[in-house]
Amino acid sequence: MTDKPQDNYKTLKAGISWSAFERFAVQGMQFIAFVFMARVLSPTDYGLVGMLAFFIVISQLIAEGGLSQAIIRKLDRDEADLSTSFYVNIAGGAILYLLLYVTAPYVALFYDEPRLTGLLRVMALCIPIQSSLVVHRAVLTSRLDFKTQAKSTFVGALSSGFVGIYMAYNGYGAWAIVCLQLTNQISTAVTLWLVTEWRPMLLFSTYAFRRLYGFGSRLLISKVVESLYNSFYILAIGKVFSAYALGCYTNARQLGSISSENLTRIVNRAAFPMFCGYQNDPHKLCGMVSEYIRLSLFFIAPLMMGIAALALPLTTALIGHQWLYTARLLRILCLYFLFFPLNSINFMILEIYGKGGLYLKLQIVNIVIGLSLLAVTIPFGLSAVCIGLLASAALSFVINASMAGRRINLGLLKQCRLILPTLIMATLMATAVFSVQLVAVGEWIQVVLGITIGLLTYGGLSMIFQTRVCVSVFNLFKSRHSLRDASA
Repeated sequence: MTDKPQDNYKTLKAGISWSAFERFAVQGMQFIAFVFMARVLSPTDYGLVGMLAFFIVISQLIAEGGLSQAIIRKLDRDEADLSTSFYVNIAGGAILYLLLYVTAPYVALFYDEPRLTGLLRVMALCIPIQSSLVVHRAVLTSRLDFKTQAKSTFVGALSSGFVGIYMAYNGYGAWAIVCLQLTNQISTAVTLWLVTEWRPMLLFSTYAFRRLYGFGSRLLISKVVESLYNSFYILAIGKVFSAYALGCYTNARQLGSISSENLTRIVNRAAFPMFCGYQNDPHKLCGMVSEYIRLSLFFIAPLMMGIAALALPLTTALIGHQWLYTARLLRILCLYFLFFPLNSINFMILEIYGKGGLYLKLQIVNIVIGLSLLAVTIPFGLSAVCIGLLASAALSFVINASMAGRRINLGLLKQCRLILPTLIMATLMATAVFSVQLVAVGEWIQVVLGITIGLLTYGGLSMIFQTRVCVSVFNLFKSRHSLRDASA
C-alpha cells in the first residue's frame, strides 16, 4: 500500500468541505437567479432551452471522451497523459461545435420551432469552452483540490446570475437563460486558467492516448448511453407534449435534484480518487462504501421526502402560481431522486475496478427498462411518465446493487438493510410535514412550519433509532476523524 491513500484520507475532510462549498454556494446563487428569473419568464422559455439539452449534453460528453475519469484513475499519470488529453479535448470540442452550428436549422425543423436555430448556435459555444477545462479539473480533482475549483465556479455563478436576471427583467425571454449559461462557462474558464498552475506542453503521445482512451472510451460509451437515455426523456416530452410541459418538467427536475445530486456529487468527487487507492483491499472498501451509503441516505432521504411533502406550497411561494404543474411533477421526481446516490455508488464501484464493459452492460439493461416504461406511460400524460421514471430507478437499483455491489461483498440485501431504517424515519417525517398543510393557512407559513416540524421529527427519531449514524455524522465533522474512521 502506498502513502497516497493515507494522504488522501488526511485531506478528505477538506476536500469534501470545499466540494460542498463549491456545490452549495454555486447552486445557491444559481437557485436565487432561477427564482428571480422564473417569476418573469414563462415555462415555455425554459422549455425552448430544454429542447436543446439533448444535443448540448451529448456533445459535451463526446468532447470529453471519458479522459477525465481515466486521468483521475491513473495513479502514474505524467505530462504526456495530461497534454495529450488536453489537445484531444480541444479538438473534439471545436469539431462538435461546428457540427451543431451546421445542423441547428434541422434541430429547429424537428421541433417545428424556428427560434431554436439561433439559440442552439449560441448555446453550443459552451462546448469548446468546457472542453478546455477537462484536464485542469481532472488534475485538481485527483489532488482533492476543490478549493481552486470553487473559486472559478463561484465567479462563474455570480457573474452569470447578474447577466441572467438583468436580461430576464428586460424582456429577453429564452435568451436570458442561454446567455446565463454561456456567461457562466466563460467566467469559470477564465478564472480557472488564472488560478491553476498547470499548462499544456507542446507534447502529444499516441501511446498515452491509447492507454487513457482504452479505459476512457468504454466509460465514454457508458456515459453517452446514460445521457442519451436521460436526454431522450426531454426530447420525447418536448416533441410529444409542448414547450410549456417541458419547461415544467425540467424545472421540477432542477428543484428535485438540488439536494440529491449535489450531496451525492460532493462526496463522490472527494471519495472516488480516495476509494481508487483501496481497489486491492475489497474488505476495507466494503466498509467505507457501507458508511458512504448510510451517511448519504441519512441526509438525502429526509431532504427529498420533505421537499415532496412541501412541493405545492414551496413551489408557489418561490416562483409563483404559474408553476403549479411543476409542483405536481416535483412530488414524484423527489422520490425518483432518492435512488440517485444508491445507483451512483454502485456504478462507482465498477469505475474503481475498471469494469468498463460491465458498466456499459448495466447501463444498457437500465436503459431498456427505462425506455420500455416510457413507451408504456407516455400516452397517459407527463405525470405517468414521471411515475415510470421512479419505477425504472427502483428497478435499476435492484439490478445495479446485485451486480456491482457483490464485487465487494455488498449485494442488494445488505444495501437494503443499510437504508431501510432511514427510509422509514424519512417517511414518518414526511407524513408529519404534509399534515401541516391541512391545518396551516398561507404558503410561507406552511413552508416554515413544515421545515421546523420536519427537522424536529427526523432529528428526534434519528437520536432514538439511529444513534450509530448520528455518532458517525458527528465524528465526520471532527477534524481528526474521516470516513475511514467511521467505517472501522
